[in-house]
Formats: sequence, structure tokens, C-alpha cells
Amino acid sequence: MTRKAFHPKTATPEVFAARRERFKALLREDCGGRPAMALIFSGEEKNLTPFTPDTTFYYLTGVQSPNALLFVAVTPRLDSEALLLPATDPAKERWTGKVLSAGHLTLDCQPDALRSEAMRATGAGTVGIFQQLEDILVRPLREVEAAYLNFPEDTPPGQVGWTQHFAERLRASNPHLQIHHAGRLAGDLRRVKDEAELRLMRSAMAITDEAQRAVLGHLRPGMAEYEIQALIEYVFKTQGAEDLAFPSIIGSGPYSCTLHYDKNRRTARKGDLVICDIGARKGFYCADITRTYPVSGKFTRRQRKVYDAVLGAQAAAFSEAKPGALVKDVHQAASEAIAKAGFAPYFFHGTSHYLGLDAHDVGSYDKPLEPGVIITIEPGIYIAAEELGIRIEDDVLITPEGAQCMTHAPRDPGEIEKLLAKPRRKIVV
Repeated sequence: MTRKAFHPKTATPEVFAARRERFKALLREDCGGRPAMALIFSGEEKNLTPFTPDTTFYYLTGVQSPNALLFVAVTPRLDSEALLLPATDPAKERWTGKVLSAGHLTLDCQPDALRSEAMRATGAGTVGIFQQLEDILVRPLREVEAAYLNFPEDTPPGQVGWTQHFAERLRASNPHLQIHHAGRLAGDLRRVKDEAELRLMRSAMAITDEAQRAVLGHLRPGMAEYEIQALIEYVFKTQGAEDLAFPSIIGSGPYSCTLHYDKNRRTARKGDLVICDIGARKGFYCADITRTYPVSGKFTRRQRKVYDAVLGAQAAAFSEAKPGALVKDVHQAASEAIAKAGFAPYFFHGTSHYLGLDAHDVGSYDKPLEPGVIITIEPGIYIAAEELGIRIEDDVLITPEGAQCMTHAPRDPGEIEKLLAKPRRKIVV
């Protein structure tokens, strides 16, 4: 490996407090000055599955505790907020470790050490216990006309989560209350990244770049897709990534044409192409980088022709990514380049998506790009009859001047072939 990925500091309590103030302003604007409240839940723990907080809750608080809630209210008379955390549970902590908890008030009504720490760590002026939610809502529900909840985006059909149940209870007991999804408001905020977010994303991208380079140092015919996956995820861990941004996609031969292939069981053979669509997660922030490599070490003439068409389409899309453009304009530029090269029927997905706390991050695609937005640029050509799929994906920051490519794993075909011509390193287990 050529370099050590850097490990940035996470955001300060002041950053999270500022985000909450911007969220209140959006809430006030969206409800037209009417009294409203927002309830942003962190989510529940599920058996032995590692807990990951709801991304909007984390964005506004920096808290990783399950069974927690951010309460925000805006009224003509007063704005308020409260962070509700789980009650301290020493018995549970023996099994799952400590989380940020609510503590309690002392006999003279002062925060104890645990509550003081929660207030200091989050910048929240008011901290309470999650189990007190019903009591905290008594007075606001007399005043507000609308409630915004962070319903999960990926609830399976036919399943109803805790947030939906809570919303139904609110409707039943408060017929006057309008229920809205908080995701759109949060998306408007999260779409433009601040400096704290950019530091974390650059780190995630540097780690992912390093993993792509590791593949170039080991790839050879006879290597199983899961071996490539294991190498990539080993690099992620040794370079400080906490998790995957999404399941690693390692598709060789016919599976290079399957967009979200995730079995990773095939053995890569001589003459194959292999797509490596991977992303590390650092401080909950995602990278998403795709490269396509010739398993034999050299592209065939046909493979090189298609590869050059995809690379040209990516360059065309790069030139269109700038303030004022729409994501569909970036896609149109890539599509026209691929059509001009004669491969229009073989490009059938979007060129770009937002990137941030989620690999496919939130935000309106009807709004023009602006400085601070990060998108992927990932054209591809997939000719299933030839078992020939090529995708090249990089992460791009919109700047006042245009766009800055934030990812740097080799994508030039000559450089890829040169690196693959070096002696292969074997994976020792």
C-alpha cells in the first residue's frame, strides 16, 4: 500500500447545534409560520445486529445511542428543542457497552455528571429521558398544528415500524394534527456538505482509493470474487474505516453486467473483466468508487474500445457538473457521449446520485447543483451477450468554479495495464 489514509476529527458540538438551528429555520418556513414540531428518532436496536443511528438523527445530533429522540418545536411565541436519550442501564451496558445516556437531575435539580456530559457532547441545552416522551409532548400538542417525523425510507412492504405506529397514535389522539415526513427538510440541509462532512468524506474516499490500488497489486486469473472482496475489506479495516458504505460488488465475466451483483462467488478467469464497485464508511460518511479491470492484465481490443467509450462519457459528464446544472444535465452529457460511440442500448442507469451519510444520499434532484454538493459520476456500458460490462465511477465535489474529482484510484487504461504487469502479490492467510 502506498500511503496511510488520514483520520480526521469529527464535527464539534457547535457544528451540530448550528445544523439544528438551520433545521428549525426550514421547519418554520415549511409550515408557513404556523406552530409545528419535529420528532427525529434514532432507531431501535435489533437483536445482535450492530446498531446504526438514523442518518438524519445523527446529522442533527452526532449521537449514536438507540432509543433516542430529537424534539424540535417552532411557534410564534417560542422555539425549543430537547434531546431525549436512553435511561442509564448498567445491567445492559455489561452486554453492549456504554452509550450516551440521559443521566438524571440531582436533588437540587442540577444535571448529574452523565447528563452534563450529554449536554457538553451534543451542545443540547435540554436533555431528558426518552421514556418521558409522552410527558414532554403534552404541552406542545396543545399548540402545534403539524408534526414532522423521520419515517424510515426503506421499510419493507407490509411492515410497519415503530415510527409509523407512533404517527398513527398521534393522529388518533390529535385529529387536528397534520403529519409530514421530515426527510424532505433534512434532505435540503444534508445535500450541501459542510467542512466537517468534507473531512470525513475525503477520508472515506482515500481509504477506498487505497483498496482499489490493492486490487491492482493482487488481481490474477483464478482469483475468486470473494478473495478480491476480502482484500478490499481488509484494507478498509486496516486503514480505519468503521464499516462498508454498501455491500461490495465484485462482478467478473457475466456478472460485470449485473449492476447490483452481490453474491461474489465466481472465480475470475483469463479474459474476464471484473467490476469492483466499493465504498468505505468513515464517521458514518460514505465513499463510492467503481473501477473495471482486465483479469489477464491487459484489455482486449474490444474491451479497450468499450472502456474508452465509458471513460469519454465520464469526461463529458465531468465537464457538465457545475453550479447551476441539474443532475439530469450531467446524465445527458454522458448519454450523448455513449450514443455517439455507438453503445446507446447498453447504458441503462443514471449517471449520478448524491453521496453523504447514505451511499444514495437524500436531496431533491430538481434543484440545481451548488457548491458543497457531492455527486457520483458513473457511466457504464453492459453488453451481456459478450459478458462485457464496464463502469467507471468517481466522487465529485461541486465547487464555485465547477467540479473537483475527490477520488484518485487509477482509471487510465494504460496506467491500469502497467500496474497489472507488475509481479502479483499473493494473499497470505
